[in-house]
Formats: sequence, C-alpha cells, structure tokens
Amino acid sequence: MITQPHTPNIHSKGSTTTLVFLLFFTLATSLFSQETETFRICTFNIQNFGKTKLNDSLRVHELAAIIRKYSIVAVQEISDVTNTVPVVFTDIINSEGEKTYAVIYSERTGRQSDDKTSQEQYAFFYDTAMFALVGKPLLYNDSLHDYFAREPYTARFKSKKGDFTFVLITIHTTPEKAVPEIGSLDEVVKWAKKKYTKETDFIILGDFNASCSYANPRELDRLAIRGANYFWVIPDDAKTNLSAKSDCAYDRFVLTMSAKSYYAGHWGVDRCYDSKTISDHWPVWAEFRKKITP
Repeated sequence: MITQPHTPNIHSKGSTTTLVFLLFFTLATSLFSQETETFRICTFNIQNFGKTKLNDSLRVHELAAIIRKYSIVAVQEISDVTNTVPVVFTDIINSEGEKTYAVIYSERTGRQSDDKTSQEQYAFFYDTAMFALVGKPLLYNDSLHDYFAREPYTARFKSKKGDFTFVLITIHTTPEKAVPEIGSLDEVVKWAKKKYTKETDFIILGDFNASCSYANPRELDRLAIRGANYFWVIPDDAKTNLSAKSDCAYDRFVLTMSAKSYYAGHWGVDRCYDSKTISDHWPVWAEFRKKITP
C-alpha cells in the first residue's frame, strides 16, 4: 500500500507497469469484495412456539442464538394466542450479541372454523444493520379461493449495502393438503407481483411438508411452481426434520428465476441440536449475494 504521495516517472517502464498493476489490483480486489459479499436467509419452523418455550430460559436462549446466526429468519408455527411472543423473543435476541434485530409478524392465521389454539403467526426477524423493510408486509388474501389453511405472509426487504431488493413469502402448509397448497403458491407469486409492482425477485420459504408421505417428487413435478419459472434450492432427498424416519425435505426455498441470479450456490440444514424439545424441524438456510450497485 502507498502511504506517501507519489508521482510516477512516466519515462520509467517498470514504474508505469507497477502503477498499472497496483491500480488493477486495487480495483479487482474492490470488485471481488463486493461480488462475494453474501448473507444467509433461514427458514425455521419452531414447533408450537408459545409462552411455554418463551419462558424456558435454556430453550429460548438456544433459539435466540440460532436466530443470530442469520441475516433474516422466517419463523413458522408461533402459537401464542396473546400475540406477545414475537416481540418478547426479539428483546431476548437483542439482549445477547452485538447485532440488533427487528421483527415483523402476521396476524394469527387459520380458517375461522379452526380451533383458535391451532391458528398460528408467521414472523420475519432481520438484522437491522443489513436490511430495511420496504413498505407494508401483507398477508395473502385467500378469501376468494380458500387455497390455504394458513395464508402465506409476505414482506419486501432492501439490502443497505448495494441495491438488492426482494420479497419473502413464507408458508406453513397443512400436511394432508400439502400438494394442492404447494401448487397454489404459484397464484401467490402472481398476486405478490401485483402488490409489489416494483419488485422482480421473490423467494418462497417455509415448512412446505413437501416430502415423504405428504408429497412425492412426481406429484410436485406436475405443479406450475416446479416449472421453468422457478428454482428449487433444497433437494428432494434432504433431511430437515428430526422426527422423520427417512430423509424428508419438508422445509424448502423456491426462487423466481430473477432471484436465482443472486443465489450464491450454498444451502444447508443447521443440525445444531438433537432434541425435539427445541423443535422437530432444523433451521434450513440458503446463501445469497448482494446486488452490486453499478
């Protein structure tokens, strides 16, 4: 690194070559750093996440440590009828560690005929140093068709470094109706494109129940959501659930083809515990690049 002002000798071929090399190296290093800057989004079904887990110090602090591993976490199966779990849990997340997270969460969702105790909330926890919420989060309006037992929840985010914006769509399907509900996600994307008119990148994530006895690859392959307009990140033979006797890929990421260009090619199942007292699902993540500002 040059620490003092320096004027190259224009008559010196060696000096000129060295200067050109230094300039090229600096530019290349800068571009490489921008291009390889990545972040991880996680989907996490925290089984029956209510006040019992929230008030269990050991379990809730383990859950908070998991959230802090990721830049954004979509959580399914929040089951607290008082709607206080997301906010209190965020305070616990922020009480440990250097990063500050914010939360947005849906209203309780589930068919009106369902017992209220079986209804759930969705939530997105996100690192506020890295991302900002853009606009108002929306719960899918399913009143016309009643595709889902629990309507998907959507929100748009923007990276604070670069200009990568995207919409997250999270879902927890009904196991026995997993195939038709997964199939209806194509309609949700069409709806979301009308609601988020300035967005082209959509990421669907959550507990799809898209495997084993609930859905097999042949059934999924008949759906539009498995067609040429979408990219499925998590393979069908992944194991994302502790309870399943075989390799069941219940938890998934599905990208529109525009969003695929920001996928960094890495995904994982975070098998950070072996006790179902935390959850019967493991956190599942995918890694993305930030869009580079020209």
